[in-house]
Formats: sequence, C-alpha cells, structure tokens
Amino acid sequence: MSANLYDLLLVVIPQRWAGPMWGALWQGSAALAVVWVLCRAFPRIRANTRCWLWRLGLVKPFLQLLATPQIDLAWLPRARTVLARVVSQRFAADLPTRADLLIRLSRPVMTLWIVGAAAIAASILVALGRSRSIAARCVPVRDGELDEAIVESCRKIGISARPDVVVADWASVPMILRRSKGYVVVVPSDLLTSARREDLRLALAHELAHIKRRDLAWNWLPTAAKVLFFVNPLVWVAGRELGIAQEMACDEMAARASGAGFARYGRLLLTMVRPRRSAEPTWAVAAVSAGASAKVMRRRLIELGHAQDPPAARLGGSVVALLLVCALVMPFQIVEAPRRETSRAGGSSIRVKSTSSVIFTPSGLLLL
Repeated sequence: MSANLYDLLLVVIPQRWAGPMWGALWQGSAALAVVWVLCRAFPRIRANTRCWLWRLGLVKPFLQLLATPQIDLAWLPRARTVLARVVSQRFAADLPTRADLLIRLSRPVMTLWIVGAAAIAASILVALGRSRSIAARCVPVRDGELDEAIVESCRKIGISARPDVVVADWASVPMILRRSKGYVVVVPSDLLTSARREDLRLALAHELAHIKRRDLAWNWLPTAAKVLFFVNPLVWVAGRELGIAQEMACDEMAARASGAGFARYGRLLLTMVRPRRSAEPTWAVAAVSAGASAKVMRRRLIELGHAQDPPAARLGGSVVALLLVCALVMPFQIVEAPRRETSRAGGSSIRVKSTSSVIFTPSGLLLL
C-alpha cells in the first residue's frame, strides 16, 4: 500500500468523517428531543402529524452529515471557558484540543462504527430475505367472501392495485409482508370464521391503510438512521415512536373508511394485544404487524378517543408543532459562542482555522 493511499484511508478519511458525524449525532439529538417535547406538550396532535414530526426529526442528522448549509445559533458557552471557571484555568489549558482528539480518536471510532453499521445492515438484509421468502411460499386463498371483503376495503381506502391476501396458521394478528412486486396481506385463520367477518373487514382496512400511506417505504428513513447513527439512543426512540404513530394513523383511517365506528374498532384492537412485541419481524421495512403490547395498545386506544374530538381542537396543536419544527429546528443548528478577541501587547488576536492565530503588534505581525 502506497504512503498516499495509506494516509487517505487511515488518516484523511477518518478525520473528515469524525466532524460531520459528531455534528449529526449532536444536532440530530437536539432535533429529536424537540419533537419528543412537542409530542408530550400537545397530546392531541393528530397521529399523521406526529408521523411527519418524527420523520423531520430523523432527517436532521442526515442534513448535518451531508453538511447542508444551516444558520448558526451561538447559544452554547465554550467548553474550555466553562471548565476554566468551574475547575481552574490550568485544568482547562491542559485539556487536549479538538484537533488532538480528532487525530487520536477518529480512526478507532470510525472502525467501531463500521463494524456496528455493518452488523445492523446485515440484520436488515436477513429480515428482508426472510420476509420475501415467507411471502413467496404463501399461496393466495380463493374465497368468495374474502375476495369481496378485500375489494370493498380497497375501494374505501382508495387503493387501485389489489394486494394478495393469504391465510396463515402461524400468524396470530394481521400483517403485511414486503415482496419484490408489491405486498402480501397475511390474515390469521381464525379471522375467517363466520363469527369474525366484521373483524376481518376492519383488519383488512387497517393493513390496506399502511399500503395507502406507504408506511413500509417511509420506514426506510428510521432504518437508515439506525444504521448510520446506531449509537444515538434517541434515534431508536424515534423509530419506535414513529412506528406507533403510523399504527395510530392507520387505526383512524381504517375506522373512518370502514364506517364501523371507533368503539367497534377499539374492541378489535383489544383482540390484538400481544404479550411480547419481539415475536414480530425486527425491521419495519420488511413487515408491519397490527399487534402490539398492552402498553402500546393502550396508547392507540387513547388516540382513537382523541380522533373523535372536533377537528379545530386538534388542528391548532398540529399546526404549531409543525411550524416549530420546520421553522425553528430544521434550518438552524446550535453551536458554541465565538471566541472572544483578546488584547496582547497593544494589539489584537484573531483565530485562523482553529489551529493558528495572527497577532498584530507595534513591531509587526507574528504568526503562532
């Protein structure tokens, strides 16, 4: 390996990667924290609006990683100045500079990041392969009443391309599987009994709402964020909250489109409570299930109650939350306050590229 290639792979690339990655982690965390606070402050925000809030929050770290131009808000005090005041000036002066830390840590940290990102990407590929393998083995069921129910649900939801519907004994709740040419709706066999025909119609409406909203395609956003920023716990929280918000939005769409009413649809959700969420496929880009834990299902039932509120009562919070995120979070980034100019020997000191300074003195110009 030539010296130039060695320097490029092990010195230049890690150092250039470390700065944008740190900015993506830090600024992305701030944006996701704002979204989390807004969702807690306005509990009656529409579920569809929550989806967009979490998606915008997950876009923020990508903007930082791609070095998209943003407006700086110099709100943070300089760390070295704070340590000098809290501890001592000598302690702050002895700390390594950011350039030193960049040189020392960029290579090992980037190596660990590559290993972690590769492991998560491999698990996603396995989940996609498993989903498509299951979908390929499923045989569409030809049932007159089932065909009539799927056609009616597609018409009410507004889907032109009818997905295949299969029945599986291993499925305890309805779910959607991704395959190369579309989606497969998996229906539990117990929903085909004559006593549960109404439940079948509502369950199909929920799964078709996922297709109408393109949730599986949008789920690539949190999945990519988990691959690139897997060390950030807020990214995983955002992925979970986005998934719950999508289920809430589909619940509302299915209840309205089916015409069954929110109370009847809520009784169906109670039959889909699952003791363990981990039994479902890991990655939402491969499959989406209507089942959920009791805690999550309780949140979905509360959201169904909010869906019956007057539209004006929910519109205000939704508009405020979206404006705050779009106008105050996306175009700005929080940075440290600029370094103060200091006087030396009757002159001024100006920082140049954070590694050298030019001092103007009566006798001339001195570069440090």
